[in-house]
Amino acid sequence: MIYCRINLYDYITIVVNEMQNVLNIFLLVIISIAGFLLLLFIGLLFYKVYLRNSTKIKTINGISSLEKITLGNLKQWIFIRGTDQNNPILLFLHGGPGAPLLGMSSSRKFDAELIKHFTVVHWDQRGAGKSYSKNIPQESMILDRFVEDCNELIDYLRTRFHTQKVFVVAHSSGTVMGIKTACKYPEKIHAYVGVAQIINDFEQQKVSYDFIIEEAEKSGDVKRLKAIKVIGPPPYESNKKIIEKENHIGHYGGFLQNTSIIQKIKLTIFVLSFLTSPEYSLSEGFRTLANKGYEFTVNTMWDEIKNVNLANEIKSIKVPIYFFEGKSDMTTPAVLVKKFYNNLDAEKGKKLVIFENSAHFPLIEEKGRYQELLINIVLKDSLKN
Repeated sequence: MIYCRINLYDYITIVVNEMQNVLNIFLLVIISIAGFLLLLFIGLLFYKVYLRNSTKIKTINGISSLEKITLGNLKQWIFIRGTDQNNPILLFLHGGPGAPLLGMSSSRKFDAELIKHFTVVHWDQRGAGKSYSKNIPQESMILDRFVEDCNELIDYLRTRFHTQKVFVVAHSSGTVMGIKTACKYPEKIHAYVGVAQIINDFEQQKVSYDFIIEEAEKSGDVKRLKAIKVIGPPPYESNKKIIEKENHIGHYGGFLQNTSIIQKIKLTIFVLSFLTSPEYSLSEGFRTLANKGYEFTVNTMWDEIKNVNLANEIKSIKVPIYFFEGKSDMTTPAVLVKKFYNNLDAEKGKKLVIFENSAHFPLIEEKGRYQELLINIVLKDSLKN
């Protein structure tokens, strides 16, 4: 019989060596991750510089200006771009709420055609994007304050560019503030365009819930149907169930009509623009991606958001008004907009445009048509008046 004997010193030496090997591997992993993050950081910085230079406004009377201004006693950010400052002003109101998708972060790519015809202004609203701060008074997060912020911004732009009126284009949750501003201050607005217009929050939640129930039943997806029924019909006491419901809406093409991988990649690129935009610092980009502004806005405004009912509040309007609605939109269903449109007294004209190949984002899914309508219909109609 052969015995293998090892003394205590040798045993400790073996253990120490093993621990050293593990530590070396751990350090190698940490260094690799750190190296990757450093390369990513450097890559983002270089891309920001490239994007800034490749989209530079080169015309003599052009403008590209990132500005911090005071609206409602709060510092907020705007981004102004156009090839000719004498062109009409187009103020874009992002949705979310509190999540400025399709705002200034993606404007260098998205607005390439629009800035030839308009001086386009993007605004990160109170609590959103660059304008987010944990120190914003919660009592200031009310729709009336947003409307007054918008009005103050319009007055700033009217004075800055020596013009009497501006165009207002709003998307999704931005449409509530947008149409309210147009109603209250019609003398300052050429025309209002509501893209994916919100009308009645409870009704849109009900329509979208019925839609996903019907789709799940038609597809025979028992597991999904069960999950939807767990969410239950509206009203909802928190935004959590709405987010869960939105996932099912997206699955059935009510968020993006085209649910292909390519289309989802396009939307992802827009979302990642918070990191790649020259107008955003990396900390602002990550903060926005982490939904800090969205959560703050929804939590502070929840009671007001869930009780929005423009059908009761707005019966007439004194500016030309346009509704751009995706046929398959189940986040802000077109059926509610059609009913509102038919009942609306618009003394200076109204138009409802249905985007046949879009859902909630006709600005993305039918970008060419969206921009063509703004340039050749909305703008040209205003010149006739």
